[in-house]
This record gives sequence, structure tokens and C-alpha cells, in this order.
Amino acid sequence: MKLDPIFTVKNKKLYTISDNSEVDTATLKRIDILWSTVELDEEIYNEEFLAQLRDQLKAMEETNTFAVLVPVADKPLDTPEQEEAFINTYNHTARRVKDCTSVAGFELIPQLKDKQAFMDTLAKKHAQYVYFTKAENPLSDDIVLY
Repeated sequence: MKLDPIFTVKNKKLYTISDNSEVDTATLKRIDILWSTVELDEEIYNEEFLAQLRDQLKAMEETNTFAVLVPVADKPLDTPEQEEAFINTYNHTARRVKDCTSVAGFELIPQLKDKQAFMDTLAKKHAQYVYFTKAENPLSDDIVLY
């Protein structure tokens, strides 16, 4: 099941496609998702946690609230193999919440060296997502959009 995009990015600003209105990204709920909570062992995922996440996201649909899923690298992310496992974990997460229209997209974390691989992998089946990153100024809460 592929969802149509709800949001688009123009000049690093988020817009709703339906009426071309600008979205205040501060209204998006950030949901941290720890890597170690999802990937219990190599390619073994915590389906109970992912089902609860899906329930939370489905409940948000009823209030027309949107979320940014924020991967949290709480395990080493130093080697290409670790990056691949990280990307696969969040690709699996995206598959489990694929029918949740409340997901605006994912945040790209600074520790991830190959951000393009992350986006390309998820885009194969989840082209509706927008990708966010924190502004380079650590004192800023601004979000930059990809």
C-alpha cells in the first residue's frame, strides 16, 4: 500500500500539498525511536513495540496530528555494516507503519554518514516521506528540510 504524499518541501519550508499552505514544523510531534528498541538482534525486530508505535500513529490520524519519526543511534554507528543495519532497522519500521498517514517523515541524524542511502532505501516503498534535520547551529531549534 503506497500512500500519496501530504507534504512537499519548497525552499526548505514545509507545505501541505492539498492547499499549498506553509506548515509550522513546530506543530509536528517528534517521536524518538531507539535503534536498540527496534532491532533486538541482527535482523530481529521488536514487532510488539512497532505495533504499539503504529497504534499511536493511527490515534494521531483522528486528531489530524502529524509526526516526525526520529531514529536514535544508541548503538555504534561507525562502520558501513552498522550503517546498513541502522538503515534496515528504520526501513523495517517504515514498513510497519506504512499505512499511517500521520507520519510526515523521518529525521536524518548527524551520526548517519550516508543520509542519501537512508532516504533512497525508504523511498523505494515510502515516497511520501519528507526528511528533516536539525539546523547546524546547535542553539537553534530550526528544522531544515530535504
